[in-house]
Amino acid sequence: MKHQKLTLCLLAVLLLAGLCCMPAAAWHSNTDIKVSPSGVLMPGDTVTAELEITILRSFPTDHQLYLTTDLSDAKWTCEITHVEGTPLTTLQRTGKYYSINGFILSYSHEIIATVTVTGTIPQNTLGDEYLLLSAEESTGKVVISTAEKKIIVGSSAATATPTKTPTKTPTPTPTATGTTTPTATATPTPTATPTPKPTPTVATLIISSNPAGANVFIDNNYKGFTPTTQTDIAPGTHVVLLKKEGYLDDEQTIKFEAGTTYDISFVLSKEAKASEVFMDLIKQHPTIALIGVIIIGFGVLALLIRRKR
Repeated sequence: MKHQKLTLCLLAVLLLAGLCCMPAAAWHSNTDIKVSPSGVLMPGDTVTAELEITILRSFPTDHQLYLTTDLSDAKWTCEITHVEGTPLTTLQRTGKYYSINGFILSYSHEIIATVTVTGTIPQNTLGDEYLLLSAEESTGKVVISTAEKKIIVGSSAATATPTKTPTKTPTPTPTATGTTTPTATATPTPTATPTPKPTPTVATLIISSNPAGANVFIDNNYKGFTPTTQTDIAPGTHVVLLKKEGYLDDEQTIKFEAGTTYDISFVLSKEAKASEVFMDLIKQHPTIALIGVIIIGFGVLALLIRRKR
């Protein structure tokens, strides 16, 4: 009977903790995404997008901050500071996709993360809609919250209209009477026909991880271990999964376009032990832990009273 009551108390604590661990947004954007330079952006322009977000101290360690852009040669910087402005760390990556693991973003207090991405607007995109910056909190299966900035490349007002310069009619030069000037006949030079470039049919994927040596699976097909470069990715949406002994699995779902190179980097999290999970739960939910201790205390007290009787 004594063990049954203690077991019931522990189950009650775990149930309350589970209810409080339901997915909830652990960050919010402080301002709109800033774009520099502002105004009309054209193909070939270099542009920077910046987003400042507050990350709550209860950022779940099994979530991730997933960043995306359509810019070419994208370079990411994430500066993490204390809410009072004290620098904590700076993260840098390259590529169209960038994910930051929850273990990196989990602090004992709120922090400010300033995310910036700098890249080039691709050529031949006039009039197309392009994603400058997207940030979302993801559990790996469910997107909790998101913020994004899109633009339409160029506009009719920004397209320069060429000015036609009037052609000046040359004044004929009088020639001496009876003298005929022979006119040279120009022989047209044949124009070389350019050889069309073959249309790309596959995409290239460069994968790295920290630590290295993780097994790579694309749509559940084994592709070797990190770092690796895959040059035969078919266009469409594919799931990239990394597995390494002693670390949690990590995956990303990416939409590939033919002729494009994607550079992604994974930061693998160590597999937490049961004791570490329990301590992390106490840190993230101190109120629930206190309630659990009180419940267990009352249960133990009741058992002691009954035993004395």
